[in-house]
Amino acid sequence: MEVENTIKDAIYRKIQEICEEDVGDIQLDEPPSLELGDYSTNVSFRLARVLRKPPKVIAEELGERLKSESIPYVSDVRAVNGYINFFLDYKEYSKDGIGKILRERENFGRGKKKDKKVILEHTSANPNGPLHIGHGRNAIIGDSLRRILEFIGYDVETHYYVNDMGRQEAVVVFGLERFEIDKSKKPDHAIGEIYVKANRLLEEDPQLEDEIGRIMREYEGSLENKEDSPVVERFQWAVNYALEGIRETLDNLNIKHDVFVWESEYVRNGMVKEVIKRLMETGKVVKEDVYKLDLSEFGIEKKLVLMRLDGTTLYSTRDIAYHLDKMSNCDIGINVLGADHKLTAEMVNASLKLLNSKTPKVIFYEFISLPEGSMSTRRGRFVSLDELLEEAERRAIGEVKKRGIARDEEIKDISHKIAVGAVRYNIVRVSPEKPMVFKWEEALDFEKVGCPVIQYAHARCCRILEHAKEIGKVEDKDPKELFNYEMKDQEKILIKALLKFPKILEMSGESLKPQTLAHYMLEVAQRFNSFYGNCPILKEENEDILYSRLKVVESTKIVIENGLRLLGIECPGKM
Repeated sequence: MEVENTIKDAIYRKIQEICEEDVGDIQLDEPPSLELGDYSTNVSFRLARVLRKPPKVIAEELGERLKSESIPYVSDVRAVNGYINFFLDYKEYSKDGIGKILRERENFGRGKKKDKKVILEHTSANPNGPLHIGHGRNAIIGDSLRRILEFIGYDVETHYYVNDMGRQEAVVVFGLERFEIDKSKKPDHAIGEIYVKANRLLEEDPQLEDEIGRIMREYEGSLENKEDSPVVERFQWAVNYALEGIRETLDNLNIKHDVFVWESEYVRNGMVKEVIKRLMETGKVVKEDVYKLDLSEFGIEKKLVLMRLDGTTLYSTRDIAYHLDKMSNCDIGINVLGADHKLTAEMVNASLKLLNSKTPKVIFYEFISLPEGSMSTRRGRFVSLDELLEEAERRAIGEVKKRGIARDEEIKDISHKIAVGAVRYNIVRVSPEKPMVFKWEEALDFEKVGCPVIQYAHARCCRILEHAKEIGKVEDKDPKELFNYEMKDQEKILIKALLKFPKILEMSGESLKPQTLAHYMLEVAQRFNSFYGNCPILKEENEDILYSRLKVVESTKIVIENGLRLLGIECPGKM
């Protein structure tokens, strides 16, 4: 069903017959109306300068040559004002295309195995409290991308890089020595309370800051000496306890990591010392108040701090060690990071180049907030991801009850799926580089832009297919026997949209833009709603039309299920 590529190949061949110039990529656009065709190219305008002919004349000549080409699924080729327009034979296109969706079902759109290993690091929030909505944007982008990349054929391993050695974790350990933890609360929230209390104590008595430094030095020393000392046990307990709660939050959002990589492992296994030694040998390290790496040859003016004069390391050095390890174990590395980490990421990548290592691709995302304002973990002023999900579920329950779409025993399950869909979709549909405000009226919009629009289209498909079964309209006809009638524009447009699914997935994965899939899913729902409103299905008396349209409904259901699954969203089936 690679119609577009087939058309492009035919255009390229015919151009070679009249011109030896390399015209580069041939662009196909979709005209605004089916009256103008299904695909169009402006390649004649690019050829005009080379051939010294008007685009209109070139288009007419190419058009005639293309008509004789017998391009699969193309019924007509027309030259109009310099453009070449292609019209699809929807009878054959629908028979084969809908047949392909129904045969492949949950595998429709799946790519061939690429034999390339991807390590994708996302979320990686400090284990000093619960995840907030900013961490949620990171996790949702990363998990959606993981699902898409796996589906199109990559071998993907997801990492959560655990920062267990920084000052923030030392503050937690310091706090646990002074305050009793509330074990009745979710573990990450309980750790967050300790962190806030400890920070208040440090603000009241700044001299206690020396204790934080001592804890950090003692922890690093124990790791270097491979000792399981009491301070190591305290750090490990605090981190694991927080991660227990963080995992629960991620699980509620349908997100799982394959590996949790602890920063301290690179001190324990000696890789950090090896990195420092190798960087020292480059001659780029200068001794000032600390040891710094000069990266000016990469256009980075600021020096990267590698190590304190007392020999203790910093996050940046350990990060380089982690990336050396990661990039040696994959073909492609991908990091999802907040935009405030841009300089750090550039410095790490420059350091990796000095060490002759591959560098990861980085997806930067901008700040996300609620209309209520900004957040601060240190001061305890933030909306946790747990609270966001609870509020989404509360609002979803209200919508479900208001609409009377579920029995009492179904309400909780349906509302949870709507709530998770609302949160995940509303975040992933916005390009990461754009700051965003999470708005409830958009997230839980059942009419225009929210995930409920897509889930509702799926539920409508389910209802139609169930009703067809009830009235005995379930004859299992081969699509090859169907679609022998003059189709309405709305069904043509929907079928064409459904068959774009594999192309959309490839584009979304290769460009690392899960928002491309998110936008497409809304387009499918909107196309289906237009089809539903204009093309009678169960009331249709012509059986060829009725059964053809039922196959289109079933295909829509499959594409919506596949697409939302790759965005980590479930379909309630009833709405």
